[in-house]
Amino acid sequence: MRSLIRLVLRHPRAVTAVWLAILMAAAPFALRLGGALGGSAAEVTGSPSELVSRDVNAKFGDGEAFALPATVSASATPVTDPAFRAAVATLERALLDSAGVRVVRHYWNTGDSTLLGRDGRSALLQIIPPAATFFEAESSVGRIREAAASAPLSAGWDMNLTGSIALFYDLNANSADDLIRAEKIGIPLVLLVLLIVFGAPLAAALPLAIALGTSVVALAMLYALSRAMPVSVFAQNAVTMVGLGVGVDYALFLVSRWREELAKGATVKDAAETATMRAGHVVLVSGLAVCTGFLALFLVRITFLHTLALGGVAVVVTSVLMTVTLLPAALLLLGEKVNWPRQPRLRRAETHSRWARWARETMAHPWRYLVPSLLIVGIFVAPTLRLKAWNIGPHDVSEEMESRQGYDLLVRNFSAGRMAPIALLVDARPGESLVRAGNRIALESVTARLGADPRITVARLAGLSADQGTAVITLVSRAAPESREVMDLVRELRTAPWPELRAAGMRARVGGTTAAVMDFDAELFGSLQRVVPLVLVITFIVLAVAFRSVFVPLKAILLNLVSVLAAYGFLVYVFQDGIGAGFINLVPPGGLNSFIVLMLFTILFGLSMDYEVFLLGRIKEEYDRSGDNQGSVVSGLAQTGGLITSAALIMVVLFASFGFTRLTATREFGLGLAFAVALDATLIRVVLVPILMGLMGRANWWWPRWRLRRS
Repeated sequence: MRSLIRLVLRHPRAVTAVWLAILMAAAPFALRLGGALGGSAAEVTGSPSELVSRDVNAKFGDGEAFALPATVSASATPVTDPAFRAAVATLERALLDSAGVRVVRHYWNTGDSTLLGRDGRSALLQIIPPAATFFEAESSVGRIREAAASAPLSAGWDMNLTGSIALFYDLNANSADDLIRAEKIGIPLVLLVLLIVFGAPLAAALPLAIALGTSVVALAMLYALSRAMPVSVFAQNAVTMVGLGVGVDYALFLVSRWREELAKGATVKDAAETATMRAGHVVLVSGLAVCTGFLALFLVRITFLHTLALGGVAVVVTSVLMTVTLLPAALLLLGEKVNWPRQPRLRRAETHSRWARWARETMAHPWRYLVPSLLIVGIFVAPTLRLKAWNIGPHDVSEEMESRQGYDLLVRNFSAGRMAPIALLVDARPGESLVRAGNRIALESVTARLGADPRITVARLAGLSADQGTAVITLVSRAAPESREVMDLVRELRTAPWPELRAAGMRARVGGTTAAVMDFDAELFGSLQRVVPLVLVITFIVLAVAFRSVFVPLKAILLNLVSVLAAYGFLVYVFQDGIGAGFINLVPPGGLNSFIVLMLFTILFGLSMDYEVFLLGRIKEEYDRSGDNQGSVVSGLAQTGGLITSAALIMVVLFASFGFTRLTATREFGLGLAFAVALDATLIRVVLVPILMGLMGRANWWWPRWRLRRS
């Protein structure tokens, strides 16, 4: 690294020019990302629901597994009026011709009276897009809406494309707006904190500029990935949050160290070299930890998480590179101007600072502080044992969105289950036909029995494959697809014995959105068993090599896990139990989103390393110099305590700004990150770390030394 830093400092103008060129080239693509987002949800490859979708499309044609419901309503025309039928025919032609949909089904071409609304002035269309995957179906929503809007209808007619697929499409638009809203709140507050920390406009602006530049490059990379893979709106939000957070933190560490070296009397160039070497080591180790969390997402069988992982790695790598190249070059070019108007001064002697006194106090009376700290941590960790899954539904998008308006019409005039009916795929024995007497009777018996279930409003044989070996029974539930009632129903259907079918040698499989959501949750929660051990092992190896210690990485891993579990517990209190929800104008959904649970672990585990590595880096410097464990802990905390607090405040401000947006999942993510960082930088790093390191003494730095025997 030293060679790279010296090369940068020999050619600061060239380095700055290269980065400016990269940023100028990346900016237009970053701005286009919003129009390329999709894939907010996806089926799990190889899951039961995904196999059902694949077979439905194979047997009945592409898109049959992803039917999109659309409500057509008239202000003054009843469905019995020929004008209503004519209006539906006009929409049908527009959708077939302009949107390229395969089929549009409605009452007038199917005779299905359940497609007519209870108010007598509305009807339901079932639109089959030319889509082989959920992502392709989601991508067709915009074209369908444009085609419907261009249909030559007179005033008083309204069509709302809705359903779970359209809901996720609208979720992208809502989330993009939330991102802009959060940035408008968070970025000015971050700048204010930096101004307070440095007392110098340029010194405050540099970390923010690095963070924004990092985000621009990473979002441009996500846009490039979107050409080949689905990029979700959560990828955009996560990459932006992490980019701003680590970008500011890494740059803050380096600028602070540079100002410290200047205050000791070093030249601008020497201060830049020393600061980049020392802070660069911390940044590199921390960056590796964050990248490990993102790369672990490749263990999950969900494609859009893989693009999120690549975007996360891109933002962290870019942040590290900009911090150790562009930032020292800028410091060298700007020189002392960075410190105007408040020049840095040497801090009070470390042994007399508040942080030094605090470190000595905690190590002198460890149990006095350890027991209350563990009790506080326990209060927040305990609720994780009763964590419940919650899934996104229509109430999580704005009432202005078309899918939400369509959902409200479905509830009033049809049923909430029309958002995404359950698909029961029935297969005959190989080579047999379902129209054979015994098979047909069994099929009709199952359909009738399901139709009598009070949780189901419609049970209908929807189609028979061309080879007559497969049938689809459509089940429309009374409740919404994401509700626990419908999930319990799907669970029952999956475990049902189906005696009528079994007697005829047939089998039944369950698909549809609710089944896909259940498989999605199972994959995400189940993947923690693979993701967590991998992240722990790799993080241990990185820290062990960096600090040549066994206990230090073990302690870091344990405390990071505590931070993550405490964040889960905090979210359970707020989003599941509703404690304090009224203060942030939140209607608690009653659980945590499985995606948020996984992402909090993978991101938080790495972010927590920022402060751990920064603190331990200073402690290790002092220990290598003096060999005094207690003195090195005191000195390390004295030098970094204030900076860790400032850096944490910046992250908390950024993440908390996402906690006051409209989407519940984004709020869970932002507030979970903010709470964990706040806890980590206070109770964990400045209380538990010095206590534990004081108790362990020289054992902190034990490192095995293997000697080869000579023959």
